[in-house]
Amino acid sequence: MPVELHLATTADDARPTRAANPLYDPSPGLDRPTRPGPVPDPEVFCGWVGETVRDLDPTTEADPVGVLVNLLSAGGAVIGPGPFLWIGNDRHPALIWALTVGATAAGRKGAGSNTVRRLLKAAVPEFIAHNTPSGLSSGEGLIEQVKDDDPDDDKATGVRDKRLWVVESEYGITMARARREGSSLGGVLRQAWNGEDLGVMNRDALRATAPHIALIGHISPRELRAKMQDSELAGGTYNRFLPVFVHRNLLLPDATGAPEQLVDNLASAWRTVLTEARAVGEVKLSPDAGQLWREEIYPALSGGEDDDGPLAEFTARAAPYAKRTAMVYALLDHTDRIEVHHLRAAWALIRYARASAAHILGAAASSTGDPNLDKLAAAVKAAGPGGMTQTQVQVMFKRQNATQRGELTARLCQLPGYAAAQAPGTGRPQTVYLYAPADD
Repeated sequence: MPVELHLATTADDARPTRAANPLYDPSPGLDRPTRPGPVPDPEVFCGWVGETVRDLDPTTEADPVGVLVNLLSAGGAVIGPGPFLWIGNDRHPALIWALTVGATAAGRKGAGSNTVRRLLKAAVPEFIAHNTPSGLSSGEGLIEQVKDDDPDDDKATGVRDKRLWVVESEYGITMARARREGSSLGGVLRQAWNGEDLGVMNRDALRATAPHIALIGHISPRELRAKMQDSELAGGTYNRFLPVFVHRNLLLPDATGAPEQLVDNLASAWRTVLTEARAVGEVKLSPDAGQLWREEIYPALSGGEDDDGPLAEFTARAAPYAKRTAMVYALLDHTDRIEVHHLRAAWALIRYARASAAHILGAAASSTGDPNLDKLAAAVKAAGPGGMTQTQVQVMFKRQNATQRGELTARLCQLPGYAAAQAPGTGRPQTVYLYAPADD
């Protein structure tokens, strides 16, 4: 019998604690190696997609967050161009692009994609057979996969189903191709992420209207750092990807993969979810999710005028990505409304992507994944022995209310070396935030 869908209906139901979701903690009978990079918040494993990751986790060495982003990306690709949400005057499709970045030997990047491919091959075999190309070589080559009929050709040679899930196992090669003089690949990729019609100036007949292309790239941290150039960052190609650090999460020397019954049961449920999601049109935030977005998440993602450098460039599209990702979470939960738990899951994934970028690029090695917390921590550290007063914090974060600033400073004091103290003197006591690293 197919598995039942245990879809969360409230934020509390969909926000698993670490105790309830020990995907990165030692568990009886599971050998988990030491993780060298950041760990995602358990909130990312929300709803039906999170339940699927938990079911598959004991059967693969892949990083659970790697399986998660592959499911979100592939799920959005299969769902197609029907569902959308408005962000300002931009119509955003259910497209998630991710760079899974991990060491060649220990990243298990391919294991994450292959785990999802096996599940979807059982759920939507026609899609996997015909809509999952690889080998991005040029912009023209990508357009060929989803091209329209040639108006000068009497034969109907165009593509009707323009959904693609592209998995590039050697994304460093793709980056090198995009840098070649005269290459159209970077420009076409930017159009594809936006869901725009595709075309190149040198071939008028080669066009693709209403494409729906999701992309997963695999690359090692060393290769990414070596190939990354400021011009590429400024061009905006790579801030269309969620950078996701991945690492082998289990040691399974005798692994045989997920049992067929588990795959078949999950596939049956996924087939239903994906079919129903394809019929959805506009997706909107619920009133509570809208309030959370306005009061907490959007201010945290808006950044400041002094935010620059490779890390900021790489994560420049964090705000629209948070809503896009929340939309896919919602669609995979049988709903056209983004609820609070979907938005919190997306926000947690964006924070993890930012922490991944900091870890991968070697910038802000102590990054928390929250730009406001990173900004405050850096300011307190720079303030020296005298620390930073509560008044100065209020001025720095004047767009936030007292409750939000209180939560921010409380989280600061949980970081190693940071503390709050009462400043001596007459009159009303003044709280001061200090940084004093422990002696080596």
